[in-house]
Amino acid sequence: MLLTEEALDVFEAERERETRESEWTSERRRWLGLAKGVSAPVNRVARLAAAPPSDAAVAASRDLYLAAAERAVRTARRDRRWGEVASIRRQQAAALYRASGSPVPPPDEIVTLHRAWSEAALRSFVSVGAQVELVASGCCAICGRDNGRAFRIADELRAQRLPHEGCPKGLCPCDWWPLPGAAPRRRRARRRALPGADPAPAPEPEPRPGAST
Repeated sequence: MLLTEEALDVFEAERERETRESEWTSERRRWLGLAKGVSAPVNRVARLAAAPPSDAAVAASRDLYLAAAERAVRTARRDRRWGEVASIRRQQAAALYRASGSPVPPPDEIVTLHRAWSEAALRSFVSVGAQVELVASGCCAICGRDNGRAFRIADELRAQRLPHEGCPKGLCPCDWWPLPGAAPRRRRARRRALPGADPAPAPEPEPRPGAST
């Protein structure tokens, strides 16, 4: 089929529009799927899913997910459900990193989210033991130097090492595994005497050998 130059321009524009709409539909579906996972309002998810595919619809779906993720994190942190906080933050960092084009090194705001995952994951293991193992098998030589090493949770909460600086994968897939052991002891609260209560009598000293009674 031979096309005139004008008809070819129309054909190319239509094909480009169809490609963009396919990309918009795929991206919107991905953001809305994430939004459902963090309990975004069902009616808003349905409304965005029914809207014509567009760049604006993709942006709105992304914003809906991020807002719902923040609400879910606030609730989980308040209830000290650190495992849930870790899961949301890691997924959030990975989704935004992919949407940004996966640059190396990652943008600062994505590194911050990834470290928020690491912090929450570490806190979730405190009841298991005082140490964790870093699992980095199959990543890169930089991450491999820490693979299998044990680290104190308290130390890692003060100065986090993940994601490893210089990792060629940008947002490195390293993970923490708990090491069962003695969990850190909590300081026991000193019991306060009730008002008006008689103080406990002091123990009488034992008589020394040879002392007169």
